[in-house]
Amino acid sequence: MPTLKRLKRFAKVLSKRQPDLVVVMENIKNPHNASAILRSCDAFGVQDVYIVKEGKSFGVSKTVSSGSYRWLTLHFFENTKECLKHLKKQGFKILTTHLSSEAVDIREADLTEKVAIVIGSELEGVSEEALSMADLNIVVPMVGFVQSFNVSVATALILYEAFRQRDAKGYYKKARMPKERRREIFRLWVEREKSES
Repeated sequence: MPTLKRLKRFAKVLSKRQPDLVVVMENIKNPHNASAILRSCDAFGVQDVYIVKEGKSFGVSKTVSSGSYRWLTLHFFENTKECLKHLKKQGFKILTTHLSSEAVDIREADLTEKVAIVIGSELEGVSEEALSMADLNIVVPMVGFVQSFNVSVATALILYEAFRQRDAKGYYKKARMPKERRREIFRLWVEREKSES
């Protein structure tokens, strides 16, 4: 059974989770990148991560992820269209990370809205399908010779900007996830802790 200190930690972490900020990982193939993205999601209060790939096998590095995947809710979809349609039905604005003439600097995008941030594969970036369904393209500003970051680094930078904007509005000061959902996740975490001890 988890200690009282551990149970308090569960409750505190859940009180910071952002139900209106999700990440979509579209065909991320490298387990190290996937693991680093999951770690950033946990660190900045993202609970729900949508994984678009064929099949439900999903390799992660326990070392890189630092076990963060254990505390996240992973949703699997086999194609981008179904995933993004599902999110749009829930009222999410779709933001794709894509370098284009219309792309908006992440500091100018409103990341305090109900947003789903789509991160594309390492080589191809986000798919044409994702771009066609996007409400906005966002980019991380840079001033060097390179024009892109590693996908896991880009995700961390975008999520930090979302954290910065949301923190300025007090989004982390009180629980925003519905109480019943927090209870459900809390129970799952307790059961997982019990089974692993």
